[in-house]
Parts: sequence; structure tokens; C-alpha cells
Amino acid sequence: MELIKLSIDFSNVKTVDDFHTKMKELFGFPDFYGRNYNAFIDCLSSLRFPEDRMTTVHIVKSECILLMIYNINSISDDIRYNFLLSVQAINDRSISHGEEAPILLLLCKPRGG
Repeated sequence: MELIKLSIDFSNVKTVDDFHTKMKELFGFPDFYGRNYNAFIDCLSSLRFPEDRMTTVHIVKSECILLMIYNINSISDDIRYNFLLSVQAINDRSISHGEEAPILLLLCKPRGG
């Protein structure tokens, strides 16, 4: 399995809107992105399906994204919970279709700490 590394720093994410703005920028969600957790799950469930045009980041079956996360404790408990639950749902969708999980999380030492 080849890893495609992406990183995100949550230090400036204070609201749910901030979270969705960061994710839209990181993954290249379309302009009609719904800015809610269901839309987040739907867009990232298309990582291996570029024809869906839900992200500008794409991976093939032999790849997965290693999402390096900085300052996860900066976000509220609610945002953190929903983010982790969403990644689990995205991975569960792929696994239920006989594929590998598309997103692996790596919690990194806080930047600037």
C-alpha cells in the first residue's frame, strides 16, 4: 500500500465553519460542498472515483492517504468527535466494498508547542 501524505493543522480551527473551510481547501471539494459532516463523508467517499468530481485529490486502489494531523486538541470536542466519526464512516464504506481504508490518521506533535 502506497501512502499519499497530506497534512492539516487545526490550530486556527475554532468553528465548524472553519473546519469545513480547511477540509474544502485541503481536498478540493466542489463549490456546491454542503459544509456539513454528511457532505464531508460523501465527498471523501469519492477519493478513488475521480469521475465523481467530488475532490481534486484522488487515489487508486493501491494507495491510501496518510493524513498527518497537527494540533487536534485545538479543536472543540464536538468537532474532533465528528471528524473522527466521519473518517471512520468513510473507511467503513470502502471496507464494506472489499477495498482498503482510504484514510489513515497520524496524530503529530503540536506545531509551535
